[in-house]
Amino acid sequence: MNLERIQDKLDRGKKLRILFLNDVGFQYGAGIAQLRQIQSFLLLGHEVMGLCWRRGAEADIPFFGQNGDGLWLGLRELTKIHYSEGYGKNELIDALVNEVKRAAPDVVIVGNLHGAMWPLETLLHLRDLNLLVVAYMHDCFLITGRCCYPGECRMYESGCDETCPTAREHPQLPPSQIRDAWKLRRAIFCGRDGIPLATNSNWTLNLAKRSFAELQCAGVVYLGLDEQLFKPIDRSLARRLLGIPEHQPVVLSGAVNLNDKRKGWDIFKKVVSNLQEDLHFLIFGENSLKEKSVYGVGLLRDYRKMPILYSAADIFVATSLEEAFGQTVVEASSCALPVVAFNVGGFQEIARHGTNAMLAGERNVESLLEAIRSLLNNPAKREALGKTGREIVKKEFSLEKQGERWMEFIKKAVFN
Repeated sequence: MNLERIQDKLDRGKKLRILFLNDVGFQYGAGIAQLRQIQSFLLLGHEVMGLCWRRGAEADIPFFGQNGDGLWLGLRELTKIHYSEGYGKNELIDALVNEVKRAAPDVVIVGNLHGAMWPLETLLHLRDLNLLVVAYMHDCFLITGRCCYPGECRMYESGCDETCPTAREHPQLPPSQIRDAWKLRRAIFCGRDGIPLATNSNWTLNLAKRSFAELQCAGVVYLGLDEQLFKPIDRSLARRLLGIPEHQPVVLSGAVNLNDKRKGWDIFKKVVSNLQEDLHFLIFGENSLKEKSVYGVGLLRDYRKMPILYSAADIFVATSLEEAFGQTVVEASSCALPVVAFNVGGFQEIARHGTNAMLAGERNVESLLEAIRSLLNNPAKREALGKTGREIVKKEFSLEKQGERWMEFIKKAVFN
């Protein structure tokens, strides 16, 4: 891998040409994360473009609102490059590599590919080009044999195989192929020529280090957001816009897919049954419109509307039992909304107990209810946690800070 061109650009302070490659564009959690990473590079003045399998409606939303002199070259859809179009694995890889060559980037940042069923071997072929290839770890898919979250399973440390307990869950992989998929990830990221791995939290980084004995280059690049967009608005106005009670305490919760068992929706429903007489529950995400005893708004694909939800609430409750980072926690904090959550995964790196959040001591309904009630009964504490949360986001999780972390990571990968 010849990185002299990139080294020269960095030495002279010249702008880079960055390409993002993923499966579903700006859709869902990982897609929104990619969009925000693009915003950071544009804010720093770089040229940025994207390639994906499916763009989704989110790709048509204007997203660069802060000052910056970067050049956005657009997000191109590659729907024809797919197994369903008659491609074999090698043909898919060749087609994707050719698309990247045509774009002529200095750096290609690869996010999730499994939604398009694009082969991870593509990373190895991109490594042979005269550019820097970085993989971004949104969850645990890049360190296991196939799953995005291993739960209590530790097979990813010693060797995933056909005995995988969740082989039939998304993303599915025939059990006979799981061992080879686990080995492939070691070939991609380990050893002298290992591809740099950026993670979204220290939690994911630590899992990667336990999984890869010879991890070559890895580091945390926390996600950021546009704190000028995600900021509090008048609570009464937000509630009037949503058509919910103005003088009743409101608890907000949600996720992309409420049926995802790791999001702890069964626990949240028990919270609702215990508190529904005293509170109004506002919920976002797929399947939220089907839930009784709550006010569901569905999956809001236009993220620009999300600050209205956060501003309308008194508390944001996250019931995830596994979470690599927690973008909703950052969004809530940026809107000065105190958070109640379990102390799991990357949550604790954002939701800090007694500072901007209350973390339940045990992963059960009773512990969560105790934390919620403690905030409901203390308006001054809610306000203090909310204000501190916004300051944390402005200082540590802004687009500017995210961009700084990305440049530090790229320099480390290029010069070390």
